[in-house]
Amino acid sequence: MSTTQGFTSAAKQTEIVESIAALYTKGVERLAEAQKKILDVAQQHNVETIDALKKLGLGTPGAPGLFVLDLAAASFGQYADLQKDAIDLAVEQSQTLAGIAKERVNSVSKTTDGVTALAQETVERATALQKKAIEFSAAQTKTVIETFKQQSGVAGTPVEAAATSFQNGVETIAETQKELLNIAGKASQTKARA
Repeated sequence: MSTTQGFTSAAKQTEIVESIAALYTKGVERLAEAQKKILDVAQQHNVETIDALKKLGLGTPGAPGLFVLDLAAASFGQYADLQKDAIDLAVEQSQTLAGIAKERVNSVSKTTDGVTALAQETVERATALQKKAIEFSAAQTKTVIETFKQQSGVAGTPVEAAATSFQNGVETIAETQKELLNIAGKASQTKARA
């Protein structure tokens, strides 16, 4: 085989890989966009449903039932945001993998570095998503406890003190979980550098 045929074959192989990688990446981006639109539609529908329930008179202003509806609306909105972040992570990973596939054609060592970087980025993004979920949970607990303490007959009682203690416990657990995630992330970075 001549050198010219070798270069042509390598160029053709690179062209094929780049074409497939671009198609794959575009498909993942379109799917992610569709999933985000579905989340937006679901979130809007949720808001409209809760507004309709309030108008139907399922509760009176300040009644215990209404705060639950507001809490549900806020929870769903924050859940949708977490899902969108996870979708963005999947898109970024797909783009990185497509880039690695392109690099593989050119260099094995670049591919290894790319996979290591992808793994590290995945750990970092997953850690960030976990922290968001922990913060979300702690914020929801705080909202429920604060609303509960405002109910008639709770202020100044041992029940209020117990609710405050429970809230403090949840906040402590959330902070501990976030610290554990930080430690795991640092350990992952150290291994990736080794």
